Amino acid sequence: MTNNHNKKSVRKEIYVVAVIFGILFISMIVYFLRFLLFDSREFIYNSYNSRFSVFADDVVRGPIYTADGRAMAKTTKDDEGNEVRVYPDERLFSHAVGYVGHGMAGLESSYSFDLLKSHISLSDQINNSLTGRKSMGDSLYTTLNYDAQKAAYDGLGMFDGAVIAIDPETGKVVAMVSKPDYNPNTIDKYWDDINDTEKGDSALLNRAANGAYPPGSTFKIVTTLAYLRDGNSSSDFSYKCDGKFLVDDYTIHCSGNKSHGQEDLLKAFSNSCNSAYASIGVELDRDIFQSTAEDLLFNKSLPTMLNGAKASKFKINKDTKESIVAQTAIGQGKTTVSPLHMCMLVSSIANDGALMEPYLVDRIISDDGEVVSETEPALYGQIMSSKEAELLEEYMEAVVTDGTAEKVNFGDLKVYGKTGTAEYTENKKITHSWFVGYAINDNGKKLAIAVIMEGAGYGSKYAAPLAADVFKAYLGN
Repeated sequence: MTNNHNKKSVRKEIYVVAVIFGILFISMIVYFLRFLLFDSREFIYNSYNSRFSVFADDVVRGPIYTADGRAMAKTTKDDEGNEVRVYPDERLFSHAVGYVGHGMAGLESSYSFDLLKSHISLSDQINNSLTGRKSMGDSLYTTLNYDAQKAAYDGLGMFDGAVIAIDPETGKVVAMVSKPDYNPNTIDKYWDDINDTEKGDSALLNRAANGAYPPGSTFKIVTTLAYLRDGNSSSDFSYKCDGKFLVDDYTIHCSGNKSHGQEDLLKAFSNSCNSAYASIGVELDRDIFQSTAEDLLFNKSLPTMLNGAKASKFKINKDTKESIVAQTAIGQGKTTVSPLHMCMLVSSIANDGALMEPYLVDRIISDDGEVVSETEPALYGQIMSSKEAELLEEYMEAVVTDGTAEKVNFGDLKVYGKTGTAEYTENKKITHSWFVGYAINDNGKKLAIAVIMEGAGYGSKYAAPLAADVFKAYLGN
């Protein structure tokens, strides 16, 4: 009996050990698969990965081009024969392309592995290896359009801020500018100054994708949709504006204290009437307000191939003071957005409610002209119904034809938009200038845009004309 008991005990111990090893083995397989599927790219593309220096021993870092074939980054040699990374347009594409030196940023970082891979013919690679020559790395062709980028960059001028423009039907990023900027050709020389966090201007920050701003009146797009989803129709709304709205002993003023008089919803939107929209906000079902914002990607990671895109913030609940809800409804309060997010929002309106995932790289080409890879446009999903998008388009059209942007020269383009003037300090006379919207030319070609100019003032006076310049540069006049 004792021997049998001992045998059973040993078998049980063997079984337990086998189960433990089995669990460990399965865990290792799961971890390995997760690494291959999700984490390997982040590890390989880490800008401080020492293996890049090994690749660089055999391959010349490939060039980066605009969609129209202009070199934004290329490798040349100095007088002593050393390889030098050169950025012909200096600051123009700094945040999109990035830099090499003190680590890497932008496309130089996220596609470094691709730029240091060579897909020229095997015979040429062997020949180069035998003769001690480097093979040429693959070329990166982006979605960026030179003329649109130049218009955006020049339009920002001396203002800090950002411009991002996207083809709403594909998700291609056509322009992406952020200021303050830097010259990637001199990143090593001026690194301490550029990276001085005490200065507070954050030249390395890509404000287009990573900025966090109060949306101002551009947020009235969200409030309008929440109002309609709360069981209201556009014909239900009627409001007499006297230039101010009082709630919880807090007064919300219309821009310039202007009294808009009797308004329906369309007129309140095109006039960007703060009083009307504050009144809408306090009457909204808060759960519907919150869920509408989240359907439009607030409080969520943005679906995009752009690295580090910042999530926007929105929060309303049953305990939120009515004065805060009223401020939130007009794009103030504690809500923050990135220009990228606002551009994605209006892109979906331009695309019948369907959102395409934004991306910057169109294709990778070997030095001998073979296509290594191409990016296929990816549909994220329907963030609003086509009927909702159609109604919002009608409202955004009224802004341009009979509202706050009616004096802006958009040429012959069909334009839909929303201006915004966002307070960001206790001094309410200093405001950010916003414009979000999209344009269509006679051939049906579309471009969506978000513009923010920090501290510039009225959206109709500064941001909207800048958007018009970008539209014309890309779509024609």
